[in-house]
Amino acid sequence: MKILLKYYFFFCIIFIFLVQICNTTTVFADGAEFTCEPANDWTELFDRTEGWVAGDGIYSFNLEDADPAVKNGNKKIKIAFSFADSMIGNINADGSYKSDLVMVNHCFATLNFGSPYSAKPQLIFHYNTNSKGQPSNLFDRQYWLNDSIAINSVLYTTGMVVDAKTWTTEGIWLLTIPIRDGQLVFSEYKTKPVELIHRTNGYEVLFGIAVCAQGNDIYVYGFRDKTGEMFYKRQLLVAKTDRNHYGDIETWKFWTGKEWSSSIADCNTDAAALTHGISNELSVTKMVGGTYDGKFILVYTEGCIGEKLNFAVSDSPFTPFTGTTTFYNCPEPKLFDGEVKKKYGNKAHVITYNAKAHPLLSTSGELIVSYNLNTWGLNEGMIFADKKYCFPRFVRLKLK
Repeated sequence: MKILLKYYFFFCIIFIFLVQICNTTTVFADGAEFTCEPANDWTELFDRTEGWVAGDGIYSFNLEDADPAVKNGNKKIKIAFSFADSMIGNINADGSYKSDLVMVNHCFATLNFGSPYSAKPQLIFHYNTNSKGQPSNLFDRQYWLNDSIAINSVLYTTGMVVDAKTWTTEGIWLLTIPIRDGQLVFSEYKTKPVELIHRTNGYEVLFGIAVCAQGNDIYVYGFRDKTGEMFYKRQLLVAKTDRNHYGDIETWKFWTGKEWSSSIADCNTDAAALTHGISNELSVTKMVGGTYDGKFILVYTEGCIGEKLNFAVSDSPFTPFTGTTTFYNCPEPKLFDGEVKKKYGNKAHVITYNAKAHPLLSTSGELIVSYNLNTWGLNEGMIFADKKYCFPRFVRLKLK
């Protein structure tokens, strides 16, 4: 019995050790070595106790140049973020929200690296206030913002309006915001509905979830989903336009799997899919440096909501992504399960979702990747859990 106990404790120690290193270890995909570990510096930047304290839908972009070759370390770039549902208010000492908490459906932040450039960066958040002085949306509808791109001193982004009861997308609008002296002029924004949704035979196509600029060509990604099928493996699609016509959706071309078509209906097929099992927010990045230098890296959460963060690789922005690899397993759903159930009831659970890369925050051969946290199944009458379970987390994926 003593011998059995000895081996039992030995294997327990080994198991615990493996669990600890599983998210910070060197692994291999298609013969390429990579590592992934928590990017605590970026996570800590978003760990805030007043103002913007939590949110999802996080995208990053350059306000001064759409060229992805402009990398972190260049003092001239101006990095901004957009967010979807966000909580604005103050935090109690125990991490719970104070009574002044307000949710907005979208907001922005600009990143200030300070002087000198090596100083700790600061986030400056942008949202409206209503007649009562409470935080409110910047724009005329309850948009969830998709990816953005700056072209000729104008920021272009698309916003989804979603029915809160059915979770169906009611429409997509194109928003344009002037940029002056590196600042977004929200008071002069314009918006118009655009035909970036197509539905037929139970399938829905939606564009705007990621943008990848390559010189004069700009690739905009979308997904194809099956209505009413919860576990359908959502498919990745792509459209293309050029810098001078980005705001004219009628000039966009949609990849059918064989050719570019002017009709969005032609990409609502299995043949047009570049891969499947994606999340409804993601990123496509042309790598600079490392093993995959010059190739395109797709980053997403497997199945949209889940613990697996995946990447896949393509030789071009519009050919299939292959070599799908899980590079990180988000620990929070298991880590927080017991405490959220104790606080909020047995149905409460933490979810992780919608991972994406932020190349402007990354150095050569790596990608800084964010993923969102939220809490579902709260007690009746509760809308939000502690801030601890809601603000984004970051990891550093090194593809060297």
